[in-house]
Amino acid sequence: MDTPLLEASRLSRSDQGSTRLADFDLHLERGEIVGLLGVNGAGKSTALSLLSGSLAPSRGKVRILGKNLHASPAMRRHIGLLPEKAPLYPQLTVEENLDFAGRLRGLRGKALSQGRNKMMKQLDLGNFQRRLCNRLSRGMAQRTAIAQALIHDPDILILDEPTAGLDPAQAQELRDFLGQIAPTRAILLASHILEDMEQLCSRVLVLSKGRKVAEQSLKDGNSLRIRLGRPPGPGTGFLTALSGVIEATDQGDGWYLLRIQVPPESLVPQMVSWELQALLPARYSLQSLLAEALA
Repeated sequence: MDTPLLEASRLSRSDQGSTRLADFDLHLERGEIVGLLGVNGAGKSTALSLLSGSLAPSRGKVRILGKNLHASPAMRRHIGLLPEKAPLYPQLTVEENLDFAGRLRGLRGKALSQGRNKMMKQLDLGNFQRRLCNRLSRGMAQRTAIAQALIHDPDILILDEPTAGLDPAQAQELRDFLGQIAPTRAILLASHILEDMEQLCSRVLVLSKGRKVAEQSLKDGNSLRIRLGRPPGPGTGFLTALSGVIEATDQGDGWYLLRIQVPPESLVPQMVSWELQALLPARYSLQSLLAEALA
């Protein structure tokens, strides 16, 4: 089994007798986008600071590729961090901010120029490279901050509220970009915007009062929602009688939730005569998850 890119065990932080995070566990694999949910004060920012190496734990460990992050600070080169407030110097240009971020991460000479030019191209910043950052729109400032976090091509990207304050089009552009780069790295995304989680994350963790209170996969390949225009009878027996359907629940108005053990497309020929109107992958309701976890 491959070593996780990032693994945290019993991660805890207390300040002046107040517990900010307690016994937090997490593992991140390459290709994953994992979400961190919670209300203000739940411990999300503390968790991100500990996982990125910006803050030392009171107890517990963070391992990057199997090595203790806080005992081996050089392992921070594998991490790109975007804090909630974009870390831009307003009196510097976009290009100067990227060069400064690259030098902080150990890039020099050709490696620095290559990293900067790659990010300029990927995030469509070329027309803004000589613009002062205090003259950027919120969307362009966020793109520049993402470029800073990625300039050294890290294996792990940690993002704190990346779409907060963006208009819907800007937020969607950023989600699309994160989806494009996800296969080559692991991404941890803290956000209170459920649409970020629903579109991007394969699983989410819920924090409350400094503790993880729930963890849920958002991609259940074994569940399916269908809508029938002409079901053959009441109840769900006609569905569980189909080959490959383990369980069926009547959700009303022609909608049914199925638990299956076959590819969804194999069920279509069996339901054509019932006027199959919709066939959708079932996704766990984040609203329901939050309500249950925070109750």
